[in-house]
Amino acid sequence: MGNQCTSGDNDPYINTTKAIIINEEFIEGQRPMISQEHSKFNDDDAIDVVIMADTNYGRKSLSQNYMKQANYVLQDNIQLKLYYCGLPIQGTQAVLLSIQTKNQTITTRQGIDLICLIDHSGSMSGEKMNLVKKSLKHLLRMLQPHDRLCLIEFDDQNYRLTRLMKVTQENMYKFMIAIDTIEANGSTDIGNAMKMALSILKHRRFKNPIASIFLLSDGEDEGAAGRVWNDIQSKNIKEPFTINTFGFGRDCCPKIMSEIAHFKEGQFYYISDIQKIDECFFEALGGQASVIAFNTHITISCKKNTIKKVYGDKWTLNLQEQTFSIYQPQLQFGVRKDFIVETAVPLGMMDEIITVKMYTDSVETGERFTIEQFINILPNLVAEQIVFQEVMSHYYRVQSAEIFRNALNFCYNLQYQQAQQSIIALQQQIYQMNLNNPMVNLVYLDLQSGLRYCDQMFFNQEGRHYLTQLYMIHMYQQPRGIEIVSNDPKMQVTCVYQNELQRQYILQLRQTKMNNPDQYQY
Repeated sequence: MGNQCTSGDNDPYINTTKAIIINEEFIEGQRPMISQEHSKFNDDDAIDVVIMADTNYGRKSLSQNYMKQANYVLQDNIQLKLYYCGLPIQGTQAVLLSIQTKNQTITTRQGIDLICLIDHSGSMSGEKMNLVKKSLKHLLRMLQPHDRLCLIEFDDQNYRLTRLMKVTQENMYKFMIAIDTIEANGSTDIGNAMKMALSILKHRRFKNPIASIFLLSDGEDEGAAGRVWNDIQSKNIKEPFTINTFGFGRDCCPKIMSEIAHFKEGQFYYISDIQKIDECFFEALGGQASVIAFNTHITISCKKNTIKKVYGDKWTLNLQEQTFSIYQPQLQFGVRKDFIVETAVPLGMMDEIITVKMYTDSVETGERFTIEQFINILPNLVAEQIVFQEVMSHYYRVQSAEIFRNALNFCYNLQYQQAQQSIIALQQQIYQMNLNNPMVNLVYLDLQSGLRYCDQMFFNQEGRHYLTQLYMIHMYQQPRGIEIVSNDPKMQVTCVYQNELQRQYILQLRQTKMNNPDQYQY
């Protein structure tokens, strides 16, 4: 069955977008015939848009007013809080910067532009490929008609299976044909596949407010992270987007996959149980569906230059102004983002004022919302117990993240015993603090697991994957897919970094599979 359509006369922005002819052919059992030239990647489906006032991006955005209809006013649903307490070393303090967004019940949402890169190299043959294809079909059912999806398969070459098309009933057969034709062969070239995905984001005529790349691979491509970073810089895509990576099995390289995700503040999922691929997809999709704001910038300053350390590698220091800044491309509802800053305010100093400024843009209107808060640090003041518990739980969260990263480096250098000793030392510190906090309990358990991951034999099998994921999880408060989701009420405490919509998506998937076992039989 062939298909030809034009955006010419039907294009509502004919004056700003050139009319183009789209040639594509979808025949059951055959690989789709579609242009592979990067210069022709402006063939995305048209969407209903409004041209907004200057948003610094020159972007075109859907205006569905779903937040307005739900009475979800951004200014009323974002809180910025500051706390601090003294640390065991005299004259040092931990400052907790907490951004909290209220939950929201939604029936409609902003549109998503999603590009899926599917590794179909030879190692993906058999069960892996069958599960990936079925999981992609599950994903289709969760997308909405105003979402757009592009499928790309890659081995040592890459091939665009579909344009960036709306997920409508009319287009569903095209997606199904494209998915069914994916077969495993060849080697792995992640870098070239990512270059094609970035070109599609760069050249699309219309732009949904939310955009993400899903990279699925079980292989290793040496030097891919560096090539991807260079392409991100050269493409200079103005609109915010994220990259989420999904590594299947022991052969995937966690270092490369996590670095690529981290370039755009996305998440790396290590999928040890191939049967759970779809749950990881749904969790990641739930995160994209929860976005209420983008282009979030946070700046921290102090009067007396007492900031000793900021945790995480995304902070930038302005030496002239002595400020630290961090950028978040997306902000979701129903989440917390907590940052720890260490200060050194000596007992002889009367006080220190830490000021935090944050601005973010509404995903619905593009309107900028600004918050400013400050906290006065008194070095002699003893924090209330509830504040102490809150601050120290996040302090040890980021401490554990650094330990996981250090342990990784030790193990890569064959220093397995040193890695385990560093973990034990932090466990002893936490134990001596006698903190009664669910997050600290989770961190302590993960440190215990980390000891096993640093065992030489296990590290070379899956330990490096888990340690990489634990670093990302605890430093950036990311959910960890199948490893953290459980129906056991005793384990629900481990879902602290998921929001309600992500949990709902996964539970809905499980219920659907339970109700339709034949349809979802792998």
